[in-house]
Parts: sequence; structure tokens; C-alpha cells
Amino acid sequence: MQWFTPKRIFLDYASATPVLPEVRQAMEKYWSEDFYNPFAIYKEGVEVGKIVEACRAKIAQFLGVSSASIIFTSGGTEANVLAIRGVKPGKIVAEEDCHPSVIEAAKGVGGSKVTLFSSVTTDNKLGRRIREERKKNNSDYPLLHIDASQTAQYFNVGLETLSCDLLTLDSAKLYGPKGIGALVVKRGLKLNLPPLGTPPVPLIVGFSKAFEIAMRDREVEHKRLTLLSNQFVKNIQHSIPEINITQSLPNIINIFVPGILPELLVLALDRAGVLVSAGPACNSNKPEPPDTPVRFSLGRFTDIREVEKAAEIFCSIVTNMLK
Repeated sequence: MQWFTPKRIFLDYASATPVLPEVRQAMEKYWSEDFYNPFAIYKEGVEVGKIVEACRAKIAQFLGVSSASIIFTSGGTEANVLAIRGVKPGKIVAEEDCHPSVIEAAKGVGGSKVTLFSSVTTDNKLGRRIREERKKNNSDYPLLHIDASQTAQYFNVGLETLSCDLLTLDSAKLYGPKGIGALVVKRGLKLNLPPLGTPPVPLIVGFSKAFEIAMRDREVEHKRLTLLSNQFVKNIQHSIPEINITQSLPNIINIFVPGILPELLVLALDRAGVLVSAGPACNSNKPEPPDTPVRFSLGRFTDIREVEKAAEIFCSIVTNMLK
């Protein structure tokens, strides 16, 4: 039985996901029952501390790293900032599709020599090339940071799989609680990090459970969402063949309609009961450029009925707006 049944069609899973019932259940007792500070030295605190470390170890095991490699953060944005600001000073090279937090964190970090590449790639070609160059140059070659906030639930994002040095995870994109994420650091890599606060136990427990579920369902969801995305694109192209559509991941479709401002299209879809976005949600307070595509992102609770209905609504709105 599907528990998440919104009256409107939610196709903005890239910006937020609902917390799964299994995740909420795992978190429940750490709000009021086992609420103790995991740094406390009395028995209750020590036991809660063990829970935190067990969660850290579980996430680390899925990624093929040691527990010490997992640094809990307040989310993907903080993990990105720590990765960028934590390396030795130098030039930061960020790929075009990087999250705005990477771009902002890199501002003011100067130097003629590149010390870090930041990417959202899901293959290991870039990482392998960097490692090969590093060997040739006596290890004096830039590090690689991968922001896997959007990709962790659909791809293998282990550090060795991606051949990267730093990895960002975000629970809010994995059907876990908001306000928790992780920066994963390759063994032996030293970062200049600020002091970290008291671990938020309920959030860490929820994050760990959500990540476990994501790993369990990864292949099935990848296949299912790829089929739904392809059907969505097919329906739109059938009605409006000249439209500009690009797909990324198994679940994200970007559509650019010349002559229609992205915000106006998003608002029109909103009025018709379809929830989408134009650009990253964290940039919503800034006007998007006219050539920004509207982003449809499918998720765990998207079904064929919603896909077909959303495509029908979109085509109707665009046709009317272009008249």
C-alpha cells in the first residue's frame, strides 16, 4: 500500500524527498526515549554513542571505507563546503553541473595551482585519469571531489568505484531526514576542518536507515524510473516534437521551451497541480536566466498515471502559452 499519496503530482524529488516510514520508525525512540548526548560518559550516553558509531560503520561498509572516513554534516551543502575549504589553498575547478554551494565555497579560494576538481560524475573516468596523472607527478596532482547527493540512490558511489578522494552525501535526497549528510574522506587524506558539534543522533539513525534502503533498492529503482522517464519524454515529444529535452540520471528530465520564462512555466504547472522546479531549489530566491530548463524529477512514489497526466498537463500549458 502506498502511504505517500499527495493530491497533486509531485515531480521535484531532486529538491526534496519524503521520509520513509521505516526511517521514521528507526528514528523515533532517539527523540524522547534514548535522547542522551553521545559524548556523555555515563552508561546511557555511552550506549547512544555506540549507536552513532554503528550507523557510521554501516554507511562506511556500503562505501567500502573505514568508519573514520565518515564525517557527519548538516547536509550536502555543508559537506560540499567542507570539501572545498578543507583542502590546501589553491585553484578549485568545478564542473558546470556542480551544486551552487561548490561554486560559492570556491570563491575567494585563490592560487595558480589547481588543488581540487569537483564533479557530479557517476563514472570513474575522471577519477582514474586523475589518479594516473598523480602517479606520474609523484602524487602532486589535484584531488577529486564528487557530489553524489543526487546519484547515491541510483549508482554505486563507493570511493574506489569512482576513484575519488572526497564524496558528498545528503540524507534529504535519500528519503531520510533533512539536516544530515556526510563528507566521506579517503583514508590518509588530511583536511583543515572546523570543530564539529554534538552528533544529532535521531538524524544520523534516520540517515543510516535511508542509505541502507537506497542501497537495497538501487537497481530496481534505477530500472523503474528509467522506464517512466522515457515514457514521459516520449509523450511530450509526440505532442510537441520541436521541444528541447535532455535527460540525466534515471529520473531527471530538463525541458527548455524557447519563448517561455522558466518561472512562469513552473507557476503555470503549479496552478495545474504539477510541482516542478527551475534550477536548484537552494537558488529559488534568485531569478533564473531565461534559458534555464524546467526540471522534472521523478521518485520512489511516481507512477505511470502521474507521468502520463503530468505530460498531458505540460503539453496543454505550453501549447496555450505559445499561442
